[in-house]
Amino acid sequence: MRILRPLLAAAAVLALAACETIPKAPAGPYKAGASQVTLGRDWSDVSVLLAGGLKKVKVLSIDGPILNRLYITDGLAVGESLVKSPSKERPTPKLRAGMNSSERMEFVADSIAAMGYQRVETMKPRPAKFGEQQAVRFDITARTEDGLDVQGTALASEAAGKTAFVLFLAPAEHYFQASLPEVEKVMASARPAG
Repeated sequence: MRILRPLLAAAAVLALAACETIPKAPAGPYKAGASQVTLGRDWSDVSVLLAGGLKKVKVLSIDGPILNRLYITDGLAVGESLVKSPSKERPTPKLRAGMNSSERMEFVADSIAAMGYQRVETMKPRPAKFGEQQAVRFDITARTEDGLDVQGTALASEAAGKTAFVLFLAPAEHYFQASLPEVEKVMASARPAG
């Protein structure tokens, strides 16, 4: 009976977790606080599963959070994080004052590593716009602990002491390229927190 009780408790927790409602993020304008993007199709708002209680971070997915994730932030301030690390061995990076474009790229890479991804690399930085603000756009490669290659793309901009991000991650095989046209439109529509 001692072994059965923990198993029943674990089963109850899993059953309750399965009852969590995942809200839809319908096509059209979508707000993450004061930041806004335009979605060209319906997504699922999986923030309750992945944002780790971070109120300024929204996480959307088309095919499920293992297959693609779109992070949209509401102007993070100094000391705030893009992700919450699942383990104490991987500290959660925090924004610092006065970060330049290269440091914001490194912050995103460190945030991805804190989620458990390995061999995270950023590449191809290029100027972009986040609404009317100057931004940096860059690409990302990484690998899961199980060896799955992941690709990503990100947009980062700072204004008035707040840093806004749009980050997309998906397996390199099929899912990244399949969702990229939609993600490109979402990034082009991004407007920062005021």
